[in-house]
Amino acid sequence: MDVPIPCACTLDTSLHPSGLKTSLRLYGLVRIVGFGDIPASTPVEILCAASGEGKAIRAFVSRLDAELVARSMPDSGYRVVPLAQFDPTGFIQQHQGWLTVHITCGFSSQRDTLRLADGDLPSLGWFIYAQTGPWSPGRFIHWGEEVAEILLSAYRSVGMPNYNAWLNQLDDYSTQAMDNCVEIAWQTLLACRPMRENHRALFNPMDECWRFSDSPIDPYYPI
Repeated sequence: MDVPIPCACTLDTSLHPSGLKTSLRLYGLVRIVGFGDIPASTPVEILCAASGEGKAIRAFVSRLDAELVARSMPDSGYRVVPLAQFDPTGFIQQHQGWLTVHITCGFSSQRDTLRLADGDLPSLGWFIYAQTGPWSPGRFIHWGEEVAEILLSAYRSVGMPNYNAWLNQLDDYSTQAMDNCVEIAWQTLLACRPMRENHRALFNPMDECWRFSDSPIDPYYPI
């Protein structure tokens, strides 16, 4: 089970020259922890998962998934930001030139619920490790075709092979439209009573219901 671990880094609020830009549009959860000396940068903690003796940045494929996790922690102060606005320099320095991310896609069903006993949402995903060396403005990471195929397999497992197109629509939602979508997904989540455990769950924004994979997910290889 992933353990949220904060890691102090910087949110770049200018034109994001040092942001974590990748071949996937990813989202993270951050909360402000102070004030920086540079006006364009704000010290923040980013939500991480435990990875061996280090940490992995929680990187959500779906903006909606990220918003739902934030909703499950109402008093935490976390908010959703595109990782392209997040400067990972401090994180990479702390990990000796390595960038580890936990690509998060969907949640794992529990008995009669989609939440854990403590109220958390059990996110599903996998770890990716990249030895980047010192981070610099303009850097771009291409995750490769294997990651794209893994995501497509995840979408297909819940009967939504075109889910990527819906993700693009969610990316373009206004704040009000996203708030409405989150509210519908959250209320549906609270009322959801899964029949089986350890199945991938993704919310279908078109028919406003949760979809589940036919087969259980291997927690060590959750595809």
